[in-house]
Amino acid sequence: MLILRSGITGFLPAPSVKENKFKQICYSLFGSKVLDFIGAEAGKNFYECIIKIKDKRIHILLNGQYPFMAFTSTREVYVKYFPFIDEPELSKLFKPYYKILHPNQLNEPLRYTQKGEKIIVKNENHLHQDELEELVYWKPETVGDVVFNYWD
Repeated sequence: MLILRSGITGFLPAPSVKENKFKQICYSLFGSKVLDFIGAEAGKNFYECIIKIKDKRIHILLNGQYPFMAFTSTREVYVKYFPFIDEPELSKLFKPYYKILHPNQLNEPLRYTQKGEKIIVKNENHLHQDELEELVYWKPETVGDVVFNYWD
């Protein structure tokens, strides 16, 4: 499965995932366990639902362009690294709606080089030239840093 699809960074037109649908699904699944829902924000390419289950706080991240979801135990604003976690029970709940990305996929090192104007990403991808230029500027280290980013 190709994760780094054209437009996934949020910089170019791409299919769009509906924020309201994600919010409705989260509240229907978790109700009062939802601590916060953070929708679209300038410079951010994902939506986030924060829940508390069994004394654990979990951040559910959904890319705003593609139906790619991941889970993290914490997220600080503008932090570069997400500690992605595997949540099999949550994965089962969301599987009918979204593609769940596993930590090993998201923690895959992003490998790219630049020779003059030419930027070559060695990871399988369909990124546009504009997105490649953003990679060089923001210097993401993993595939997850591209799929869930705070670039503006």
